[in-house]
Amino acid sequence: MPDSGTLETILTALPGGYLLLDAQLRIQLVSPRFELLLQSPPLAVGQPLPANVLPPPVLQQLQQAPQSWSLQHFHHGMLLDWLLTPLAHGLLLSVREDRQAFRTLVENSPDIISRYDTNLVCLYVNSALASRSPLPPLYHIGLGIDDRGLPPNMCDAMHHAARQVLSSGQPYTFETEISRPERHLVFEARLLPETDDSGAIQSLLCIERDITEQHANRLWQADENRLLEMLANDRPLPEVMDWTCRMMDNQISGAMSSIMQLQPDGRHLRVAAGPGLPEDYKALIDGIAIGEGVGSCGTAAARSQTVIVSDINTDPLWAPYTELVRPFPLRACWSHPIMAHDGQLLGTFATYFAEPRQPDPLTLDIIQRTSHLMAIAIQQEQRASQLFQLATQDALTGLINRRHFMELAGKAFHDARQQGKPLSLLMLDLDHFKAINDRFGHEAGDDVLTHFARLLCDGLRNSDLVCRMGGEEFAALLIGASEEEAHIAAQRVCKAVASCSMSSNGNTIEVTVSVGLCSLDGTVMTLGDMIRQSDKALYQAKHEGRNRVCVAGND
Repeated sequence: MPDSGTLETILTALPGGYLLLDAQLRIQLVSPRFELLLQSPPLAVGQPLPANVLPPPVLQQLQQAPQSWSLQHFHHGMLLDWLLTPLAHGLLLSVREDRQAFRTLVENSPDIISRYDTNLVCLYVNSALASRSPLPPLYHIGLGIDDRGLPPNMCDAMHHAARQVLSSGQPYTFETEISRPERHLVFEARLLPETDDSGAIQSLLCIERDITEQHANRLWQADENRLLEMLANDRPLPEVMDWTCRMMDNQISGAMSSIMQLQPDGRHLRVAAGPGLPEDYKALIDGIAIGEGVGSCGTAAARSQTVIVSDINTDPLWAPYTELVRPFPLRACWSHPIMAHDGQLLGTFATYFAEPRQPDPLTLDIIQRTSHLMAIAIQQEQRASQLFQLATQDALTGLINRRHFMELAGKAFHDARQQGKPLSLLMLDLDHFKAINDRFGHEAGDDVLTHFARLLCDGLRNSDLVCRMGGEEFAALLIGASEEEAHIAAQRVCKAVASCSMSSNGNTIEVTVSVGLCSLDGTVMTLGDMIRQSDKALYQAKHEGRNRVCVAGND
């Protein structure tokens, strides 16, 4: 056996790391490469082998009967080959990197792994880059980071990360993004220093992992929380829909999102939101019919299932509309039906693109989840509308009820007084209504009330406030109407009612109405004054024979 000095010289020159132990596992010799590979503190000759230097599987093998053995084990991120050789007066433990196995692992890794010198000249890059770059991996070898055709933002991020690693000697983690027509990619990159035996940084190892899906989920969760807050705070539905479309346009590269809502007839869709779509295009599709072959949205609504049109110009669903859409930058349209919890159609959520495009599973999942939230928003608005109708409308005639009328009339009265504009009030009461109920029954009486409410609305303007005050008594506030104009309108209603008999359960019923009119003038100080004077005029019309109009103050 060579003397220790000669042996140390030999072992130090070899590529592996070596540890010579006596029979009691005391250190006789250790090579610098051994300490470097194991990242151990300095080991002194003559000391017992510290238990924490070797990985447990290797130490366990070493403590058994002295015989030759070899094994592979990861240690501090490296795959190492371990070999024990019994000697006449001790044991020789050698360790070295399994470079072939390491390279096999690196080349088959889904992460992009590259090595740079300290000036960011590429020394190596694995085959995973081929899926992200149009140029083969070998093309990048020998090129500086700015010469590889990478996006400027990625080059800037790498320069910044390299400065941090070179100055601190510590790994640095950062994110980079690549925008492509078909998809927006996000990578998490970790830049690590590689040192020589003296600890000086010789190269930089970069590991880039595609975190597009995780990144999109983080963004979506934040936006989803914001959307839920808007729903919880009862934000107006148009605001919620507009914000949702803008949110999706930001999340999906190149997207132009829109929401169409089912109209009351159950057969047509109206454009409810679509801030990214051309205004002229939205006007053309507003009110489209539901049906098979009616583009993406009409078909999705008819089928109650998602319709993916990756190229509008060639898809048969768009064949009747290719000329309509040709002036606009729209080439793909994915439409998802918005369904209520009971399976009823509420509308559609569409995503347009300027280029032909197919969705990936993550994007489809986000669109589906967004459509579900839009269903909640629409149903919440419908419930609120129903509650408002119950609180403000007369259930039988559909006119506003007394309470809501007093609220709206109070505001209209105040505005007219402030602005010096005319205002007139009609109080109307059906003549001999009790006799109608007694003779024909209450069901016929309800038919008469509904019939009269329709004639009253037909005889007045859409801007007038028409109310059922209770029983057979009605009121109408004619905003901006002078006494003369209101008198003409009231007479028109009286004539229409008297000349239009109605039928209920086979019975022909003749109806007339008496009207009291009061207009805003110097004697009317409050809305209550106007109502009292109109009521007084109404009683005058009843006293004078009914089926007539009397004006307050004209005794």
